Amino acid sequence: MKLRTSLVLLAALAAPTMAHADNKLFNWYGSIRVQLEDTNKDNIEYKDNYSRLGAYGSKEIADGLKATYNFEFRLFTDDGSFAGNDGRARLANVGLEGDFGSLLIGKQYSPHWNFTDNAIDVFSDIDDSAGCTNEASGVICHTHRYGLYAKDAAGNGHYIEYLRPDRAVTYMTPNLKGFQVAFMAVTNNGDVKSDAAGEDAEALVGYNIAAKYKIGDVTISASRYDLTGMVGDNKVDSVQVAYNHDKLSLAARYQDSSDLRFYEGLAAGGETVDEKIAEVYAGYKVGKMQYQVTYADISMDSPSGLTVDTNQMIFDVIYEHKAGSFYIQYSAWGDEAEQVYKAADKLLVGYKFNF
Repeated sequence: MKLRTSLVLLAALAAPTMAHADNKLFNWYGSIRVQLEDTNKDNIEYKDNYSRLGAYGSKEIADGLKATYNFEFRLFTDDGSFAGNDGRARLANVGLEGDFGSLLIGKQYSPHWNFTDNAIDVFSDIDDSAGCTNEASGVICHTHRYGLYAKDAAGNGHYIEYLRPDRAVTYMTPNLKGFQVAFMAVTNNGDVKSDAAGEDAEALVGYNIAAKYKIGDVTISASRYDLTGMVGDNKVDSVQVAYNHDKLSLAARYQDSSDLRFYEGLAAGGETVDEKIAEVYAGYKVGKMQYQVTYADISMDSPSGLTVDTNQMIFDVIYEHKAGSFYIQYSAWGDEAEQVYKAADKLLVGYKFNF
């Protein structure tokens, strides 16, 4: 076992004592998530549903100024492995909070996710394939949890997350009577090149700017995520309106994205595909039961003429208990997605245990 993994596990074992001593400075948490999936291709699969282990905390370091941190790693119930030192690590950041707002540095959730994804994508941990923008099989990526695939000036391909980007610096304003703005810069570690020879590194990979306004039970938000350090048009624009009152939740969302993809039928070197998604969501809670439905209309266009106009329906039934939930989900694709991309309808049953 590598030293870093050993240290993380030791910290987890020591966490209850530390949390009891100072629950502001160290709070550990975790979620074990398992599920079985049955598709219309007659395949039943076991899948770990993004189980994780993490910790967060804060401490006042000056009058009105608080330092914060959060780290989180993947656990895999399918084979018992622990991902703490590779690309599947989830969070690792430190920050400052005060009357000025907040500053967060490191691997973190983006303003794009926090402002314009979290209402529609409420059950989003049920996903198919991370990095789907670069898969030859043609997976439709409208779950908007992944990222953008693009090439730098030297022709090197890079997959850049927009859910949890690496090496990010984010400033968020304080809540100004329901209005907030956040700006995130995604910095470079030298991998993204700024010239064809590959000798110079791009200073900035991209940025994300987002804003939201909450009035009563309604929240209106918008976001742009743009990879300015890459060649071509690689961006995500989204707007969202959400309504939450008592047991009822409603939301509508529109997203327009473009990045380099390698689906079957595109040019061998890949093409920049434009994907437009319009979604509506409704959820209602009765006792411990949560019922929700999402409808998405998806269109995809490429320079070579390969297009797809399709839709997807998702139905969720969730039973919440004191430490997690049981859930059932059924998702169905439109005919064109099934024909062109071999998308499959799916029924899954899962369980979450949170601690």
